[in-house]
Formats: sequence, structure tokens, C-alpha cells
Amino acid sequence: MLPQLQGGSEFAKMRVMDKTVKIRAYSGDTPSAPVAAELPKGQATADESRKVIQEQSQIIEQLRESLRIEQTRTVEMVRKKTELETRVKELSATDSRELVQKTAQFEEEKNKSLELLKTVAQLRESLKQEQAQAGEMAVKYAAQETRLKELSDVLGKISSAVAAVKAG
Repeated sequence: MLPQLQGGSEFAKMRVMDKTVKIRAYSGDTPSAPVAAELPKGQATADESRKVIQEQSQIIEQLRESLRIEQTRTVEMVRKKTELETRVKELSATDSRELVQKTAQFEEEKNKSLELLKTVAQLRESLKQEQAQAGEMAVKYAAQETRLKELSDVLGKISSAVAAVKAG
């Protein structure tokens, strides 16, 4: 296991374990098989054997380097994935906070609107009452004017009678 992945997420560890390296399996048909069988025959076979071992060592080194590169890529991909997940969580949290704030503002405006509607309803009722009172006052005023005219007529008759009595 890579030291960079120790303490990392299980996903990262599984990703590294999933990597397989494809190498050629040994079969009797390879050129190295006859070389291995002829080793005791002399120096030529030993040189050939060293060449085969050197080639195989180079292949092993290339495979190790390829494995290191793939592990580095895997670690980088896991790091990027973690960063993206963190960013998504941050954006979600920010969106949630904004949604809560906007919902609170909406509720506040809704409550203000309801209060204003209640005030409008109260003012309408008050206006109706004042209009009713004004109508009653107009009726009372008209009745008072009629009564005043009647009293003025009676006073005029009394004044005429008093003037007739004084004259006569």
C-alpha cells in the first residue's frame, strides 16, 4: 500500500488494490526456456542468461515505474475527488443558508403584508362607521333644520301676534 494512502479513504485504498499489472506468464515456448536448459553448456549460455535477466530486470523496473505513476495518478484523482466533494458540500451549505435567509425574508414580508391587510380592513370598517355616523348626522341636521323652520314660523306668528296686541 502507498504511504500517501494510509489513513485515507477506503475508496482510495480499494482503487489502488484494483490495479493489476499485466505481465507475460512463463510458458515453455519463450526463448528464455531453451537458454535456461542450456546453462551448464558454457559461457555463451551464461551471457545469454545474463542478457535475459537484464531484460527482465528492465521490464520489472519499467513495470515498477508504471505502477508508481499509476499510484500517483490514483492518489491525485482521489485528492481531486475529495476536493470536489468538499466544494460541492460547501456550495450546498451556502445554498442552504441562502435559502433559509430568503425563506425568513419571505415569511417576514408575508407577516408584514398580513398586518397591513388587517390595518386596511380596520380602516375600511372605521370608514363605514364614520360614513354611517355622517349619514345619521345629516338626517339629524335635516330634522333640526326642519324643527328650526317650524320654530321660526311659530316665533314669526308669535311676533305678529305680539305686534298686533301692541298695536291694538
